This record gives sequence, structure tokens and C-alpha cells, in this order.
Amino acid sequence: MLTFDEVAHRYTWNGRVVPGVTTILKPLQDFSGIPPAVLSAKADLGTRVHLATELDDAGTLDEASITDDVRPYLEAWRQFKRVNDPLVVMAEQRVYHPVLGYAGTLDRVLFIRDEEWLVDLKTSAAVPVSAGPQTAAYAHALGQPEIKRAALLLRPDGTYLFSPLANPSDWAAFQSCLVIHRFKEQAHA
Repeated sequence: MLTFDEVAHRYTWNGRVVPGVTTILKPLQDFSGIPPAVLSAKADLGTRVHLATELDDAGTLDEASITDDVRPYLEAWRQFKRVNDPLVVMAEQRVYHPVLGYAGTLDRVLFIRDEEWLVDLKTSAAVPVSAGPQTAAYAHALGQPEIKRAALLLRPDGTYLFSPLANPSDWAAFQSCLVIHRFKEQAHA
């Protein structure tokens, strides 16, 4: 059984700690020039935007709870939904790959115009290089490696950019990062 400790941001499978997708992909992310306080603030904003969009999808969002910094990202999500009329199949779904032993939380699986998409919501200025491998990892853990994948940039001006992810190297890049992650774990054991 897959569990997730929100405070420690740690996944376990049947009581054994397993690495998360975003942790595995750290070699693809260089935040060295960004002050820790800025990174923390952006992570907090991303968490709050994800929660707001999830509650909005469920119809349980209290509009009065939306802070000024979250509102434009929520409006971007709503604009995307007005334009594309997606059917939300899954939201904030935890997944586990039983063979490779990693876990993660995918943002959305949507039906858009009769096509199924695995969509990762982003509040960054641009689609990160890790988005393709990240969504490929979720797709494989979901057991749907051929599902269409995209990053959805929600922007601070209330607009969005839907960016399909179809690089055939995405899955291989994730697997390479997983090998590096396991190598480092063994070196420190």
C-alpha cells in the first residue's frame, strides 16, 4: 500500500521508503543561483495553486480563501477549462511503479476532445526540462506509458500555455536519473 507523509514529503510502499519522482529528477534541475527563500516561496505558491485548482475542480473551493498571489493562477486554470472543457479523470493522484519502486503524485488526467492527457500543472516561468521525464514517470507508474502528456503553465497574468510533451527520450531520461539516484543511495549505505 502506498502512503505519503506530507510533512516529510516521503512516500512509502508497504512501510518501506521509496523515492519520489521529483527527488529522482534533481540532477535535471539547477537551482544553485536561486536564493533558498525564493525557492521556498515558489514551492509554497505552487502547493497553494495546486490545492486551489483541485478544490475548484471538486466544486468545494471557498472563494474567500484565495489569496491575491494565487488568484491569477487559478484564473489561468479556469480559463484553460473554459476553452478546453476537460473532463477531470484524476486529480492529485498518487502512483507507484511496482517494478522500479518509485512513487509520485500526478496532477491531472484529463479527457480533452476525446483524447486522454496526463497534465502537470506548473507555476514556473517556463516549462522545466524535467517536465517530460516527470510526466513519463507518472505515465509508466500509472500503467499507461502511451498516454498523451503535457505541461500546463499557469501564469501570473491569468493566462496559460498548454505544452505537449512528446520527446521520445523522456522515459529514458527518467530511468537514467533513477539509476543515478540508486547509485548515490548505495554509495551512502
